[in-house]
Amino acid sequence: MESKQLGPYRIGKRIGKGGMGAVYAAVDSKTGQVAAVKALSPHLAAAEGFRERFEAEIESLKKLQHDGIVRMFGYGEDDGVLFYSMERVDGPSLDEELNNGRRFDWHETLDIAVQLCRALKHAHDHGVVHRDIKPANILLAPDGRVKLADFGIARLFGANQLTTAGGVLGTADYMSPEQADGRAVTDKCDQYALGCVMYALLTGRPPFRAKTMPEMLQMQRYAEPEPVRRYAPQTPEQLDRLIRQLLSKEPAERFPNVLVLSRHMEAMAKALSRKEAETEAASHQAAPSPDHGSSATAAPDSDATLPGEPISLITVETGGEALYDAATLAEDAAAEDDERGVSAPAERRTSRFTTVAEDALRSEREAEESHWAQWASLAGLAAALAALIYGGYRITRPASADDIYQEVTAAVADDRTSGLRDHRADIADFLERFPDDARAEEFLEYQQDLELLDMAKGLRSRVRLRGDAQAQPSARWYAAAMASRETDPAGAAEKLANLLRLFGVDPNADGDERFDDPALALDETQRRWLRAADLELRRLRETLDEDAAAQLPLLRARLATAEKIARTNPQAARRMYQGLVELYQDQPWAADVVREANGRLNQLAE
Repeated sequence: MESKQLGPYRIGKRIGKGGMGAVYAAVDSKTGQVAAVKALSPHLAAAEGFRERFEAEIESLKKLQHDGIVRMFGYGEDDGVLFYSMERVDGPSLDEELNNGRRFDWHETLDIAVQLCRALKHAHDHGVVHRDIKPANILLAPDGRVKLADFGIARLFGANQLTTAGGVLGTADYMSPEQADGRAVTDKCDQYALGCVMYALLTGRPPFRAKTMPEMLQMQRYAEPEPVRRYAPQTPEQLDRLIRQLLSKEPAERFPNVLVLSRHMEAMAKALSRKEAETEAASHQAAPSPDHGSSATAAPDSDATLPGEPISLITVETGGEALYDAATLAEDAAAEDDERGVSAPAERRTSRFTTVAEDALRSEREAEESHWAQWASLAGLAAALAALIYGGYRITRPASADDIYQEVTAAVADDRTSGLRDHRADIADFLERFPDDARAEEFLEYQQDLELLDMAKGLRSRVRLRGDAQAQPSARWYAAAMASRETDPAGAAEKLANLLRLFGVDPNADGDERFDDPALALDETQRRWLRAADLELRRLRETLDEDAAAQLPLLRARLATAEKIARTNPQAARRMYQGLVELYQDQPWAADVVREANGRLNQLAE
């Protein structure tokens, strides 16, 4: 392809393309800086609202300055073509590595995941969620580091990437259930996608395979993946559990944030390496000769357990260096727009280009106009540096037994169910590393409660997908209560209390000994469901108590206002009383104010 120009860049060969446009090797004509330039197809710029979204995303992406993120150099428009330039990484993507047959062991997978967590923490701290993490968007630099590419691309296209043909299944392979369900996108979506990537690195395939997009989206929303160890048997059980937690359907069951996740993986890597070294040393001591030593550290023959079908669900065209555009939209328009996008005659070009450095310099000059703003900036820099040093210290130092105990018990005391789910890995880590600690018995109870919650979650999934007519009455009533807990928490709590009463258990008492009374004649399955019901009942009652504490002062204030205006405006007072009764008559905690409102209604009617 003959040399062409976009802004200050002399355009070379195309190194990738997709429905959004094409990526070119480029050189800055003024500075000689090597870059990759992404030119967006002209028909996109003409789409309603796209230009505004593009400019808004550029503002977000300018904030991202991290070694683990492909850097943006600048952005602009040339003869109607929107484009931006970025760092060019001379290395393959993880997708290319997987398609070439490479399999990653647990050491490599954890190292890559920790690096990605650090990059994601930087982005999340700046309010940017990637939304489209997948092997094609993760690049391997020559020095062994990984870099995340295509921040903000999924957001630019919104829902279109789910409805336009071409490449969408490759994206849907790593899409979180909440994205597939059309719910709000949060940083927890990136955690789910990271779990999918780790699964693929270890096994050579994504967690789910499907023939159609609707089928894949349905699996992301409801299906449970096969364990990693089925396809990669040498994967440590602890890592398999961590990936299962990342692939939880409920965002709250994943990690609180990627910093916590990174810390867990750092500690896990050290513990597993230490155990591996001890095993290898013991094997060498027992071996009669080096030729017959242990194979504990040999590379696993992972291909032997993998199916022979292709990894990707559809074929996506990539060049040898198609690193910056993991295509998420149709490629149909790209071919016809390639020439139009970069070949306008020079005499009629209109071009503008702004570098990220120029933006930063402009901001710096504006900040210098205010003495106090300058001091605030220095203070913020010092705080960020202190936070970075402290964060690095926390990441590289495995948590002690006291640290874990204090963090978990505080979270459980605040909200038992959420606390248990958020700290699942902490609980397992404590029991594995500190089995002789006096507090391990308390953590065993936490683990048993988690098993109850997992069992209940499985039932809810079965009921959602196909119903479960074979479930015992205790299980079915539990599922019915859980189905209404968001819309009618008081009714759900009453169902759970009545379920316990049905089997002779006092819902107002504490202690597991209630379920072990021989006179109740409960089998083990019934005991498990009733314990799960008791656990959820306690959580619902805490929620209802919080509602009462928050809302009762407001309701009493409305009663006082209605009483104050009753003589001068009885109609308005009557409406206020009626509204309070209608809204809160089914809430047990509001019974007193509802009774008072009814009494005043009767007085007004006399």
